[in-house]
Amino acid sequence: MLSDLFSLTETVPTSYYSVQPRSDGIIEVRGVVEWRDIIRCVSDGKVIVVNGKDRQLVRVNEDDVSGIEHGKVLDLSDNGERWEGDVLNNEPCGWGVLYDSENRMAYEGFRMGEVNVCYGTLYYSDIQKVEYKGMMCEGKRWGRGVQYNREGEVMFDGEWMDDKHMEKEVMVMIDDNALLHNHLEALHVSSSCCNEREWRKIDFSVMPNLRELRVEDDCFENVEEVKIIGMKKLERIGIGENCFSRNSVNSVDERRQFCLRECDELKELKIGSGSFYSYSRCTITHSNVLEVIDLGNGNCGRGTFYSASLTLKSDARVF
Repeated sequence: MLSDLFSLTETVPTSYYSVQPRSDGIIEVRGVVEWRDIIRCVSDGKVIVVNGKDRQLVRVNEDDVSGIEHGKVLDLSDNGERWEGDVLNNEPCGWGVLYDSENRMAYEGFRMGEVNVCYGTLYYSDIQKVEYKGMMCEGKRWGRGVQYNREGEVMFDGEWMDDKHMEKEVMVMIDDNALLHNHLEALHVSSSCCNEREWRKIDFSVMPNLRELRVEDDCFENVEEVKIIGMKKLERIGIGENCFSRNSVNSVDERRQFCLRECDELKELKIGSGSFYSYSRCTITHSNVLEVIDLGNGNCGRGTFYSASLTLKSDARVF
């Protein structure tokens, strides 16, 4: 699913996606991408592509949508709720208008089944004024959009994620469902976080706008692979003690590898004692403005990258 977003995002600034690891090691992606008139929405294993200008559904995964009927009226409940627009298999499927039980317009835009997707307009149904107009994912405000009050005044005109104003600095805490996304500029992980089994592989490159990464002590104990590649804005990395390490493991694990390369603005890399203890390889290459590399002093009795082979490489030479 990540490739469904990345196929457009390299040259398009209007992409908004979140990432969440799963226990099987796969990264779960949710979000939207806008490219010219095309909007692509990815969530729950489904890829929905629409043409916003023409108000047409282009595809849903690889399913056949040629049977969509346009201009249909579909009763949704015994209370009088109805959908007027595109219908497939007796469900909303495409562009249309949702009316509430009082025959008032509640929503106009793209909808799949019971979920608003890609782009649309929400209304204060009792006064028939616009509440929100913009991009959507999973029925939530997601991407660029404008929120209005009941007087028609703009309350917020900007970027949304998971129905909230998008935050570019995030702190991850224990039992916290912090949203990690591609517009993050600063990520701070507090002590003893992200030790669940689903955190097995981390590719920070899915957060290309990150400038600072800070991880406190005793985090990410189950992670076997770390990639920090091609992050052109990243300037500082600070990782505390005993991170990416399990106290019960004291021998090298060939599966565990750390790779940092092609981070053109990275000036500082600091990693505390005991972190990456059982990793088999540490590779740091082509990050030519690095001024500080501090790999700990062993104060906790366990060295940093204690079991790893170490490669440091610039454009000019290998150390």
